[in-house]
Amino acid sequence: MSSPRGSKSAAGAATLALMAVVAVVALMVGAAVANRKADHDVPQVQLGRGPAPLDPAVAATQRSLVDFWAGEFPAVYGKGFEQLRGGFQPKSPQSPPFTCAGKRQTYEDLKGNAFYCGGPGDDYIAYDSAQLFPQLNNEFGGIAPAVVLAHEMGHAIQRRAGVDAPSVVTELQADCFSGSWLRYTEKTADDPVGLTDGALDTSISTILVLRDQPGTPATNPQAHGLGFDRVNAFQTGYEGGARGCAAFPEGRAVTTELPFRTVAEARTGGNLPFSEAIRVLSGSLDDYWTAAMPQVVPGKSFNRPARRQVDRPPEANCVVEMGSGYCSDGNAVVLVTPELLQAHQRIGDLATGAALSEAWGLAVQFQAGLPSSGRASGLQRDCFTGAWLSALAGDGLDGTSLSPGDVDEVLATIVADSTSPTGSRLDRGGAFERTAAMRRGLFQGLGACR
Repeated sequence: MSSPRGSKSAAGAATLALMAVVAVVALMVGAAVANRKADHDVPQVQLGRGPAPLDPAVAATQRSLVDFWAGEFPAVYGKGFEQLRGGFQPKSPQSPPFTCAGKRQTYEDLKGNAFYCGGPGDDYIAYDSAQLFPQLNNEFGGIAPAVVLAHEMGHAIQRRAGVDAPSVVTELQADCFSGSWLRYTEKTADDPVGLTDGALDTSISTILVLRDQPGTPATNPQAHGLGFDRVNAFQTGYEGGARGCAAFPEGRAVTTELPFRTVAEARTGGNLPFSEAIRVLSGSLDDYWTAAMPQVVPGKSFNRPARRQVDRPPEANCVVEMGSGYCSDGNAVVLVTPELLQAHQRIGDLATGAALSEAWGLAVQFQAGLPSSGRASGLQRDCFTGAWLSALAGDGLDGTSLSPGDVDEVLATIVADSTSPTGSRLDRGGAFERTAAMRRGLFQGLGACR
């Protein structure tokens, strides 16, 4: 979803000039506010995990984005906001040909996509209203097309701000801007867009679908970012606002995109066979928690659990989450093989790693005398997973090291568990909250998981 780019008297005079500027600005702000009020004839539309009436939802999103940037752009960049000269342009098979940067475009060129055109003389956002937006609306809910439009609006903001950065940085910054807009809609009562339950979680799912494939180097001119990079940027904008996003070109953007190191790694996607992944990652978690347990409880040693593979979850004295669990009687980790194998084959070896980390996290909580049930405890285990991943990336515990896309696999596993009908959204938090917990551990370490 990227742009196809293109003395006393002197002091007195200065004071008078400044007063004149202030007066003009005041008039402009007053006019802008008046225009916003008039434009708020657009009825508020509630967007979330369920499908929305698409045309009203898109209209409300467009109005909300203009309202947001009319106030935020001057605050962040110190100059006035100019609306899109060419506006928002829905495209369908019936749409006539159009141009971008002097190049003829048809619906077939745009099909399944959306982009900001900032070529010479161009300034508009085009989107596939016939297939892409209905599909996103039906599969991910009404918030999904809104997130796409917010991302493309981010590219329009970059042109107005004069941002010059590599593709992956501009894409992540646009995700960050999108997150800052979503936070604005959430806290603005009279905004044309209202958020319902699940809107934040669905935003995460939408972004994951639009990620780069593992093995794409960050230097690729078309790179948008891996799923984790894009979700991290989106949540950074949500948490810190557009001002923080403005710093991305100066080095704040986080990228984990790396090329595959060998032909064999590319062939396997960097994934270990299931049985080897169980052995290697279990050893890594044993080593990590043996070293890290004193950070959780000073002076406390970690008692490495036994490991048992079972065909179905045990019923007594065991807590099972995400296909794995911990049995306090006997200090044993149990792995539900069919469930883990399915996730391993569908997502990758760090889906297995995420489930194993969940089980070891339960072991740590039991041994440390910490609560092991409820929302806060579950989020703490997600944070533990992030901290373990950070150590895994840093020193290759037990001979392991992260492959391209491994962090995405952990993220995808958490999101899948959070959003599935049998997942744990209600009792331990949704995808947005759980992802934020994992990020906290990854970036800040185990000390952030208390």
